[in-house]
Amino acid sequence: MSEQSKKWVIGGSIIGVLSGAIIIASNDKTRNGVTSFVSSTTHQTKHWITVINENRDTVIDQLRASSEKVSKVVEAASEDIQTIVDSSQNLKSHAYDLLNAIIDSKDELIELKEKLQTVESLPEAEGNVYKLHQ
Repeated sequence: MSEQSKKWVIGGSIIGVLSGAIIIASNDKTRNGVTSFVSSTTHQTKHWITVINENRDTVIDQLRASSEKVSKVVEAASEDIQTIVDSSQNLKSHAYDLLNAIIDSKDELIELKEKLQTVESLPEAEGNVYKLHQ
């Protein structure tokens, strides 16, 4: 973003905040609503801080128990992932073995086809059948 664009964004933000503050300050109903909201939020925050301070040990124990549960789940998931990785590596190995077997079969079929074509092209078919089996 260029410097000029940054200045426009900052200026626009300042004008927006100032106009919002003026509207809030000039309207009694809006001012009372904002004051009530801030007061309520402050009261609730103070209440929760007090509750947490009074029950600090319980909260800490619950956080520890929760973190232990999360750790166990993550550990189990990582073991499952490791099993999946190992299985996929085994499958990959089997796929290569299968591919090599198919290539070998293909080569054997090509050789057999060539032998059969050679036998058929020779004039004496009976003698050539014997040579094919050797």
